[in-house]
Amino acid sequence: MGKDLGSIVVHEESERKNAFISSLLYSRATVFHPSLTLTSYMKKRLIEVAEKGGTTFDTPLGTSIISSYGNSYRVDLYVDYLLQGHRDLLDTLLAYATKITLDKKSREEGLPFTWSSVLKTIPGLEVVSENHPYNIIDDQSSIVLSMSMYELAIRMGLTPHRTNYKKIEDRIAKLFAVFLTVSQIDDDGSVMDRKPLRFIKDFRVCYDPSKNRNGKNNGNAVANHVFVILERSLLKSIKDHGFFLREEQFLMANYSQPSIRSFLKYLKTHKKQFASGKKLDWMMEQYIQSMASPVGVNFRTSLKKLILEPNMMKQIENDFYIQIRNKDDGQLYIYYIGTIEDDK
Repeated sequence: MGKDLGSIVVHEESERKNAFISSLLYSRATVFHPSLTLTSYMKKRLIEVAEKGGTTFDTPLGTSIISSYGNSYRVDLYVDYLLQGHRDLLDTLLAYATKITLDKKSREEGLPFTWSSVLKTIPGLEVVSENHPYNIIDDQSSIVLSMSMYELAIRMGLTPHRTNYKKIEDRIAKLFAVFLTVSQIDDDGSVMDRKPLRFIKDFRVCYDPSKNRNGKNNGNAVANHVFVILERSLLKSIKDHGFFLREEQFLMANYSQPSIRSFLKYLKTHKKQFASGKKLDWMMEQYIQSMASPVGVNFRTSLKKLILEPNMMKQIENDFYIQIRNKDDGQLYIYYIGTIEDDK
C-alpha cells in the first residue's frame, strides 16, 4: 500500500506492479536515436533549423509513420534530438523509481500537493536546480518519481560519478524541453488530428547529504537525487498504447550497446507471431525505416555484427526467448521459442 507520510504516500519500487513503462507511439517510431551522441546529420540539421528561426509545426526535426492498434500515426519530433541515453533515463525512472502521490483523503478534501511535502520524504535535502520555484504542484493526481542518481547511473550501466550525474541532469532538462506531436492519419494520408506528447512536466534536482561518504558538503552541494513529474500526455500514451514491462527493463542491464537496446525494444513492439519467422535483414530494415533521423552508412553492418556475436545471441535467447537461425536458403531468421506473454 505504500508508506503514509502525512498527506502523501510513498510507494517503494519493490511494491510497484509489473506495469508497462513505454508507449508504442514513440517506440515503433524510433524518436530516441540509437546513439549516445549527436550524429553529423543531426548537427547539420540543427544549424539549418536554427537559421530558419527554429522548429515549427511545419518543420519538425524528424518524422516517422507507424501503425498501432489498427490505426496509422505520424510522429514528429520538435526542439531538439532525443538519443538512446534519454530513453534509458526515462525507462529507468519508470521502472525503478519510488512513486510519491498525494493521499486519497487530501485529494478528496482539496488539499494541495506541494514540493515541500515531497522533499521531506528524504531528511536534509537541498535543492540544487529546479524548473521553477513554485511550491504547489498544480495537479493533485500527479505522480512524482524519486530516485538517487547513484541508483540511476547503476541501472543505466553508467559509473556512479559526478560527471555522469551531470549527464543525468542534462538529460532530464532535455526531456523537459523536447516534445512530439502524434497525428492520426486517414486512408488518404491526411492528418485527422494532432496531439502533443511531452515527457517531463516538472523536476527537482537535489543534494542528499546522507549519500555523501564523508558526511561533509564543503559548501558545494553536488546533485545526487532527482524528483520528476511525468507529463499527463506521456502517462496516457503508455496507458493507451503500452508495451514493455518493468521486469523486462531489468534485462536491459545485460546490453551495453545503445543500438542493441534500441533494436530489441523495437522488435518487442510487435507481437511475437508477427516477428517470428521473419528474416533478420528485413526486420532490421523495418527498424531503420522507423527512425525519425537517418543513421550512418555503417550502422546496419555494425548492428548485425553485434547481434550475431555468439554471446549476444545466447543472451537474447535467455532474456527474450528469441533465436537467430540459419535456414536452407542461407538467410538468417528470427524465431521466438518457448512460451512468453504476447506484446501489444
